[in-house]
Amino acid sequence: MKILYLPSELLLQVPKYLHNIEDFTSLSSSCRALRNVCSDTSPNTILRLAAASSCILFRPDPHFLVAATVRQVSDWALLSNENTEILRQAMQGGIYMLLNLCVDKAGLTMDDIRRLHASRFSLINPVSDMIDRCADPQWISTPDFWNGGVSNPATVSLEPARTLFQIVIYGELFASTMKAFLEPSLSLPHFDQEFRMDFIKYCIPDSMCQSYTGVTVLKVGPYAGINNELMPQQVGLDYLLTCRTWTEAWEKVRLEIGPNFDDVPRQIMWERAVQTQGLEGLEMLRPRGLERWRPRLEVIRKNIENLPVESRPKECRYGSSGRYYCWDSPDMAAEITVTLAPYWGER
Repeated sequence: MKILYLPSELLLQVPKYLHNIEDFTSLSSSCRALRNVCSDTSPNTILRLAAASSCILFRPDPHFLVAATVRQVSDWALLSNENTEILRQAMQGGIYMLLNLCVDKAGLTMDDIRRLHASRFSLINPVSDMIDRCADPQWISTPDFWNGGVSNPATVSLEPARTLFQIVIYGELFASTMKAFLEPSLSLPHFDQEFRMDFIKYCIPDSMCQSYTGVTVLKVGPYAGINNELMPQQVGLDYLLTCRTWTEAWEKVRLEIGPNFDDVPRQIMWERAVQTQGLEGLEMLRPRGLERWRPRLEVIRKNIENLPVESRPKECRYGSSGRYYCWDSPDMAAEITVTLAPYWGER
């Protein structure tokens, strides 16, 4: 029997039994009838097929697909404490476990996939190159590197594309939390700093991320192996987020909207709110990319200007002397400093 002779309700089930997204696109392009069938495929099925091709078509694997779908999972997790705990356990299992939860709870359309691949050329590759010039082979090859060629020479190892997506995933995952702090009168649900640091600890693992006073690193997920040697992902990311090239690029964006705030809490929130916009927010770093974001950034700045004192970010201190701190509002750079405290000598 030819496949087109099957009842329509059976034809609609065919995409569920394909191996990967390449099979899906081949089926869709075979004839008009099957193209119509594929057009009715659920976003979750498309995501499952994309995940099967993740190591080939959606690199860096699995970060690309996590970045594309984790905002949906974040919104789902904030619906209940039970959902939040499921997300926490997935993060503690590592980045691949987080992808599994995304595949279970989220979805993508083919239009989403086309848009994501277009962003690889317009956003991802150019900003990855910028990171490469901050702390990788391009940076190290600067003439007179150790003798004034760069402002802060150091031996730092990071993989630019993966590092970029770690930043993007944080923005996608905690954008709704930032919104809750920007608009406290709405009493929106949000993730606290302990939850956010769980993402950093287990989805950006590092051998220097260890338990100390106030911070617990469980022997689960990437830390479960015996004598497990982990790449220093947090060390490189910490350097990038505080290096001059990266911070000045974002400062240029902010100053186009308005001057710095006089008080530290509101300035910190202003800096982090601009950067916690996920994948599309990278457009602000591209030539002529700010204009589309200007109205949104003006609203964010206005919200910060009007924050009452009691709603402004507050310090959360860690370590035996309270030397290491982050804020209760999203602040990836400070949270990494806390999780990396043993690297600086905290025990």
